[in-house]
Amino acid sequence: MNYINQRNYNDLINWLMNYCLDNGIGAVLTNELPNDIGGKSYLIPANLVIVNNKWKNKMEVPFIFAHEIGHIFTGVPCSYHASITNNIKEETEANKFAIKLLRKYCTCNDIYFDNYYNFAQIFCIPKKYFYLVPDSQEDWILS
Repeated sequence: MNYINQRNYNDLINWLMNYCLDNGIGAVLTNELPNDIGGKSYLIPANLVIVNNKWKNKMEVPFIFAHEIGHIFTGVPCSYHASITNNIKEETEANKFAIKLLRKYCTCNDIYFDNYYNFAQIFCIPKKYFYLVPDSQEDWILS
C-alpha cells in the first residue's frame, strides 16, 4: 500500500465510505469547504461525517475521514467544545479510533508493516499523532 498511485488512495476512500454505510453513518466527501477545514461530524439529527476533499494536504484526507468516523463511534461530534481539556481528550479518542480503523483496513486487505513508523508514514498520519500509534512489537502484530 502506497499513496504514490491514485488507485490505492481511491481504494482506501471507498473502503471508508463502505465502512460508514455498513455502520449506519452518512458520509459526504465534498469540494465545497475551504482547504483549512478537514471535516465535521454530527450525531444529531443523524450520524453524519463530512470530509473535505480539498484539504490542504490531500494525502491526510483518509486519516481525517477515519478521525471523523471516530467522533461518531466515541459519541462526541467534532463540534463539541465544552472545554479545552474535554476537547483534547475527545480529539485524542477520535485519533486513536482512526488509527485502529486504518489498521483494520490493513488487516482486511492483507497489508502488513514491520513497524509503526512505516504505517504512520504510509497513511500520512500527522507526525504530532505518531505517539498514538502502538510502538511495541506485541501491539503491532496485525492479525
